[in-house]
Amino acid sequence: MFPFTIPSEDRKVPLKRRVELAAVFSLAELTRDKGGGLISKKPAEEMLFISELHYPFWFVPWKGRTLLFDGFNLKSHTISFSILPDSNVFIQEMKGSSRKLETYSAFLSHNSNYFEKFSGKSQKLIKGLIMDKDLMSDIFSILPRAKRAKDLSKKVTLPLVMDYSAVKSSIGELQRFEKALENDVKRLSRIAKMLMKTTERHISAVKLEVEKIKRQSDAEVSNLTSKIVKKTEEIRKTYDEKILKVSEETDLKIQTLSGEGAELQAERDRLKTYIEECKSQASMAHKRRDEKQEEYWNRELKASRLRLLQIGKRLKEIEGKIKEINSMLRSEISRFKSEYASEAEKYMAEVKRLEATRDAKIRIRQEAIESLEKLTSRIIRQINGMIEARNLALKEIREMGYPLRKRRITLARMPFFLVCYTRDLKKRYVVFPSSTANTMGGVSKIKSALRPYAVRSMLQEYSVSITNLLNEFVNSIQRNSMLEDRVLKICVKTNVLKKRFFRREVEKGLQELSEEGWLSSEELQTLVSRLNEIAR
Repeated sequence: MFPFTIPSEDRKVPLKRRVELAAVFSLAELTRDKGGGLISKKPAEEMLFISELHYPFWFVPWKGRTLLFDGFNLKSHTISFSILPDSNVFIQEMKGSSRKLETYSAFLSHNSNYFEKFSGKSQKLIKGLIMDKDLMSDIFSILPRAKRAKDLSKKVTLPLVMDYSAVKSSIGELQRFEKALENDVKRLSRIAKMLMKTTERHISAVKLEVEKIKRQSDAEVSNLTSKIVKKTEEIRKTYDEKILKVSEETDLKIQTLSGEGAELQAERDRLKTYIEECKSQASMAHKRRDEKQEEYWNRELKASRLRLLQIGKRLKEIEGKIKEINSMLRSEISRFKSEYASEAEKYMAEVKRLEATRDAKIRIRQEAIESLEKLTSRIIRQINGMIEARNLALKEIREMGYPLRKRRITLARMPFFLVCYTRDLKKRYVVFPSSTANTMGGVSKIKSALRPYAVRSMLQEYSVSITNLLNEFVNSIQRNSMLEDRVLKICVKTNVLKKRFFRREVEKGLQELSEEGWLSSEELQTLVSRLNEIAR
């Protein structure tokens, strides 16, 4: 059971029960519309009852934390989640097409975006679950002040909308949802593994096929090459013989020309010496005045010089012919080599054709491997994204609630006072929630100086969130006539104004409030008179 009032830091000591009742009565009376008005005088409101009720909260252990449930089911939590694409359809289609590479590749290509997006949105309603952070924080902050209730059976309480079985049902719903998310993760992981395994199987098969193609091609190329080597060797020998023959013929021609050139060179050397002798003899004859001898040697000199010129011309012709013969030899050898290379290339063209066919087959299979890897990686990346989203949703579910460990499901009730006013057959409800009890110091003194009934500042609502929840409860009463009838019957039974003992306690409490300075003597007298008036 939660306390109704919590002492402030200044007060420290908890309020007595009669002081709480007196404070609530004072505030209820101050809140009552006293009627009047200059133009249309309204009758004063009558206070039908002041009833102490208890708002039920369930504290439920959850993953080392505690979930908070609304016993009146005014609060519920809706979990939004994304719907996975139909994995069963994907699995069946994959199984049906995974045997052959062609059908499996077509399947991957067709479903490359299958897991790119979720197929839709959905929601899961967990009845009674409170996830309002402020409300949870405020309730758990005063939980340590709650005490074990001795005997609730004697207290008249509002019936639970969320009883133990309903709470267990909501927990079961949450657990089933968690399990469904876990199964989604397992199913997606299994699909990813199946994809990887199937793709690896096909890739291994393709790689084996590539190795087989290489072995077959290497054998064919080797066999053909050995035949080509024999044929090209025969051709090479033929062309070597041709080259040898033309080389020998050329060498013979060059030798003949070189021999002639050598003889002419020797003759030229002799002529040069003879010319010098002719010059000398002609000079000597001239000195002797031997005209016949001088004429003879001059004729010899002229003839020798003419012959020397003829020899020089012939030597140049021989040198040119040798160069021409060598050039023709080189050209002929080059032609033979080119013809040989052309003949050999014809035989090697078949080898190149086999190699090109092999490379084309291997390239097709390598492209198939790359396509398999790319498509599989794309789909698995999408699946991992969905797994990550599911794991995030699981994390959020497992971290729901408040970071406080409880061992068992516990029902706790928070007291509040419900006051009902009537006027012209109309009812008005006001709630007084759990509050902090202040002292006559600080802000309270200032407020008391500004207006009468300083008691207004004594009780300060502990939590806006809790007050809003209680007001929501009142709104639900006013919207539901059947619920209002049930609440009214209970409140009439628990009306403290009609219990003599409580009236005496309230009167004592009013006196203590006055002694503490919250009420003036006139205010005290007015409230006591009003209490006695209501009691009659």
